[in-house]
Amino acid sequence: MSASRSIDSWQQVESRQDFAAYLGFLAFDCEQACSGQEAEPPTVSRWTNRTINGLLWEWARLLGGRLDGTDPLHEEAPDRPGWQGLAYQLDIARTTSPGFNLVLADSEIEPNEVDTPRDLRRYVAMLATDFARDQEECQAKIDRGQWAGDGGSWAHSTLYDWLGAWAAWVGANSPLHAQLEPVTWRSVALQLSAARIYE
Repeated sequence: MSASRSIDSWQQVESRQDFAAYLGFLAFDCEQACSGQEAEPPTVSRWTNRTINGLLWEWARLLGGRLDGTDPLHEEAPDRPGWQGLAYQLDIARTTSPGFNLVLADSEIEPNEVDTPRDLRRYVAMLATDFARDQEECQAKIDRGQWAGDGGSWAHSTLYDWLGAWAAWVGANSPLHAQLEPVTWRSVALQLSAARIYE
């Protein structure tokens, strides 16, 4: 499979490199949608969630509401969402309204503790809360006239930059990347953890 294959739909995702290419497409598409540039339909007109925490909260809602095995999450097995299933989840999460969950907002879980879809839901919600808190802290520093540095603990503040960083990290090759195959709920959490700080 060539890494240069054009991937513009979740249905085309069959491998890690395909998923990285799809994330790259989403990053480009999101940037066009968020900047108001002229763009080709249909995907660019369907970005309901245009912030990192908005996308993450919708993903958390989706993971909590559709885990009965008959839903369209394309779960290949209880512990393996698959690359295409992961791409599908992102496609749904970017086009539907997010749902904040007060209980999940205070979740404490590490990426290496994620084993199930419910664990990933808690981790995704924790990231959403952490991103919002990080942005508020940076803005508070700016409002007080303090230097906010290069931002907070997140490497990127826009959804398209974060998706681009995720694409670059997933598409790279290193011994750590061997842990991503086969894709599991834990490996998804590891991807998200890396994308949070990857530049």
